[in-house]
Amino acid sequence: MSAARRPQVPFGGGRGRIHRQPYTGLPWSRGFTVYVPHGLRRTTRAPLLMALHGCNQTAQDFASITRFNQLADRHQFIVVYPEQTLVNNGQRCWNWAQAQNQTRYGGEPGSLAGIVQRMIADRTRWRVDPTRIYAVGLSAGGTMAMTLGATYPDLFAAVGVHSAPPFKSASNSAHALSAMQGLRMPPQPQAPQAHAMPPTVVFHGTLDGTVWPKNAQRIADQWLAHYQVSANGRVRVGNPRAVRQPMVSPRTRTSRRGYSVRRWQAGRERVLELWLIEGLGHAWSGGVGDFAFSDRRGPRASTEMWRFLSKHALP
Repeated sequence: MSAARRPQVPFGGGRGRIHRQPYTGLPWSRGFTVYVPHGLRRTTRAPLLMALHGCNQTAQDFASITRFNQLADRHQFIVVYPEQTLVNNGQRCWNWAQAQNQTRYGGEPGSLAGIVQRMIADRTRWRVDPTRIYAVGLSAGGTMAMTLGATYPDLFAAVGVHSAPPFKSASNSAHALSAMQGLRMPPQPQAPQAHAMPPTVVFHGTLDGTVWPKNAQRIADQWLAHYQVSANGRVRVGNPRAVRQPMVSPRTRTSRRGYSVRRWQAGRERVLELWLIEGLGHAWSGGVGDFAFSDRRGPRASTEMWRFLSKHALP
């Protein structure tokens, strides 16, 4: 996809405060940007959302596309936008397909968790609620968000995944493309697991030619497999109940895209959602239209993801 025009706007918009921070923890050093919503008192414990951009994007692109800053103003949560660098990946992708970036404490997941821990420790500028920390991402960022949920289920209360391959669907960069095409199956979890994967919401377009749509169901299957073998997960182990909403068709060529939703519940808790968006390519559903990898016609993934995420908290 060719890069679209990038308007010169403040970092993602919104009325809150921007803090740009360095991070020097191993294995890499880079920056991240924090958005503190308008009206949030410094002493108020607030949820934290980690937002991970996709390939060929910057953190500012992702903030503008998703409008998470404006959503944060409305719902009073803090957003942190880590930045991948060209030094670490020539396309600014999170290196989800490398085995060293698929384990707890190691590689990029360890560094991203370190950023969260630094956010929690900083009590002079904000107060992060450690029971309500979430991660979302697009494409490579989506797989990294799922990786964070799988490797740090005691840190992230829920995750959102948009247009991404499953966790551990590739173990090296050479296998990344076949994983994106849905040609590689992720490994089955080994019982017993200390935790199930955190509650997860998945968005994917039916015409995604970069990360093929079959990956969305693969993520749901992987999540359910982890859930079913979990020995001490936060939700009661059993068989979640799936609720399907039929595909909603757009009325005109310029109207909102159709979509279908499947929801799994364990007791009264909604633990998994799978959204398939009719005609959507490799783009954030319901995003700002002046950017690449964004589609304004889809249902707003940011709003629906936050609605799902915000219902979950760690014990």
